[in-house]
Amino acid sequence: MISLDQVCVSRGGRRILNSVSLQLTPGKITAIVGPNGSGKSSLLKVMVGAINPNQGKACLERKPLESWKRKDLARVLAYLPQSSERPNGMTVEEVVACGRFAHLPPWANLGPEDRAAVTTALEQTEMLRQADSTVDNLSGGEMQRVWLATVLAQGSDLLLLDEPNSFLDLSHQLELMELIRRLNQELNKTIALVIHDLNQAIQWCDEVVVIREGHVHAAGDINLLQDPVLLREVFNLSCQFVRVPGQQRPLLQASLHKAGSSAP
Repeated sequence: MISLDQVCVSRGGRRILNSVSLQLTPGKITAIVGPNGSGKSSLLKVMVGAINPNQGKACLERKPLESWKRKDLARVLAYLPQSSERPNGMTVEEVVACGRFAHLPPWANLGPEDRAAVTTALEQTEMLRQADSTVDNLSGGEMQRVWLATVLAQGSDLLLLDEPNSFLDLSHQLELMELIRRLNQELNKTIALVIHDLNQAIQWCDEVVVIREGHVHAAGDINLLQDPVLLREVFNLSCQFVRVPGQQRPLLQASLHKAGSSAP
């Protein structure tokens, strides 16, 4: 899997990531959380080889990312960025089929195995019925499922998702989180995602990496997000946790921490 060792990234004279070391646990869903501007998206880009560290080393399967050929990397690792331009005029199936590029020789058409992978990805994301529809008029939630299906069509066992819930209403957010959990449990996908909603991270993820000002402030079991001291230090929150019937994990209730307050 992916490992980072003392990774530093600077842009425009500013240190974005500073001495970041971590390793994703195979078969788990890892939430990457932190305040805006803390370096979460940059961290994910390092993990997919889109940003080369100024210092330190990023490896996949113990091999430096910069030494991977792009097609080989795409067979092992799939990346869903924060946003992508909607390719109007293309059908859902055509967009998802683009996920098979890493498996095809130059100028080759899709073969039976590739078409089967596209169909399976559409089924997994519940978009098969809309395979022949153009993407022009899809809702945000539907388009996000199309992008996720494109990622799944790659056939990679490692998925890195940058704020997959951005711009989605709450029902679509929960549907997407259920889908991510199902992919993890049924297909044993290892998934890391940047996410802002701490309650969704607590409910759906197994592990967490907390980023603060370019550093790894904490990393480990998702229960770390039930630490009131951590939440105050990183997010300036005063919080408590309540048990909800039918939920295995507690629900976070939070407010802004006020200076001088004795609340945790």
